[in-house]
Amino acid sequence: MRKAIIILLSLFLSAVIIVTFLVKTAPLANKVLNGFDRTILPASFLTPLGNMPASDSIQLVSGATPTQLFFSTTDPTLILSTDYHFKHPRQIRLPLSQGLIDSLQTYFYTTIDSPYVHIYAYNLPAIITLPLSGGTPQVFRLAPGGFSKAYAIAPDQFILRKLDRKIFDQQFLKVNTTTHTITVEKNLSTLHQDGGMSTDGTLIYDSANKKLIYTYFYLNQFFSFDTSLQKLHDGHTIDTSSHSRFQLSDATARNEHVFTSQGPDQMVNNTSFVHKGKLFIHSLLKGDHEAEGKFSTNTAIDKYDVNTHQYLGSFYLPLRPEKVLRIQIFNDKMVIQCRDYIYSYAINTRDSVLN
Repeated sequence: MRKAIIILLSLFLSAVIIVTFLVKTAPLANKVLNGFDRTILPASFLTPLGNMPASDSIQLVSGATPTQLFFSTTDPTLILSTDYHFKHPRQIRLPLSQGLIDSLQTYFYTTIDSPYVHIYAYNLPAIITLPLSGGTPQVFRLAPGGFSKAYAIAPDQFILRKLDRKIFDQQFLKVNTTTHTITVEKNLSTLHQDGGMSTDGTLIYDSANKKLIYTYFYLNQFFSFDTSLQKLHDGHTIDTSSHSRFQLSDATARNEHVFTSQGPDQMVNNTSFVHKGKLFIHSLLKGDHEAEGKFSTNTAIDKYDVNTHQYLGSFYLPLRPEKVLRIQIFNDKMVIQCRDYIYSYAINTRDSVLN
């Protein structure tokens, strides 16, 4: 027995040494040259309005009106509301049946496009819509296969990035819950049969120009498409991360849908947002001549033209980059959701790098 314990301890220590060696010798982002430089623009266009702690119960900054912010919570029946100074809080209760609540479990997120609430039950999968003021929820069920992204382009029309089990990858769909029609993209997505892991990213909607923009997490690429799922343009961010390191481990893993990575999964782009025809991407890679202290203590935002995809410069937001989750603009206000706090700023629209 003692000999067996010694052998097990030896194997464990060997595994620890090997893993430590792999981590220490892996090429870490921002510890080597990334092959690009960014042009930093002066940015003094934000006036703080307030902040509040991001409690564990808050799920998303889920929507806004000109005077109110809405926060979805881990309770699908509860919406929180404040003003942009995070004052005058109130609770809104949604009339969901116990059966529907039980079916959601924790696999949902909620957005608000006032006066409507959309609950995306991505694991059922289903879209649940009801008025913010209350009323009977409308439940639109989808074919098996969860979805990872969803955006309401109208009260009854949605763009989803959904798993197709036949090809074991994710594709974009347009769903109309009134006519019960579903349109599937044709040659819009790059498919690797990896469940959509290597091509994961952020989906945003430019409502002014009626186009959607998808930005990859692990690649220096983004593309735009219209509401009929027709691709408009391909674009590249200024960094040089053109290859993802995800791969199927072997033929057996392919059959069993098991995936690995060729190395540490280096995320190069975080959240993104669109404003007045410009695309803004939170980059996680440091420019070659960028000051390390400046980059590590501020959030670097790169700016691109939505139509030409031309790089237009960069600016810093005064928040630590590892804490930033989402950046949104509502009614000339910027709202930033971080891991510890949620911040609200007024935008100086006359002198702004956002223009």
